[in-house]
Amino acid sequence: FGRHPHGFYGMVEMLRAWVSGLPLSGENAGAPVATTAASRKIRVAFVQFSGVATAPLTKTPVVGSAIKTPAGVGTAGRLSGNFAELSADLDWHEANYMEKGTYVNLGLQMAASILQNSPTDGRRRAVYVITDGQ
Repeated sequence: FGRHPHGFYGMVEMLRAWVSGLPLSGENAGAPVATTAASRKIRVAFVQFSGVATAPLTKTPVVGSAIKTPAGVGTAGRLSGNFAELSADLDWHEANYMEKGTYVNLGLQMAASILQNSPTDGRRRAVYVITDGQ
């Protein structure tokens, strides 16, 4: 994916490449419990967390908080097996980069909420945390 002037943008493109190689279910965000072979495939959601920042496009202050894509954008902050929805999420997160601090608590709470509010169909659940290590 080439060179990037900032590590965050490179990471977003790495995530896009990673998602494109996953055995995605093809299910749109908000799809009901799967009863087909799709239930054995993968759905993904993205959450961004920060210490103190303001999302550039929305100008929304996020202090010790987390953000996910809003309604009307990509997955709207839900699990999805649709690459186009996930790619739209990554575009939104790239445009709304929160750059200050590392406060993972609310990010993990938001991830747990996404998992709790998704259909329960026997799939394994995992949360991957990518952080600056601070």
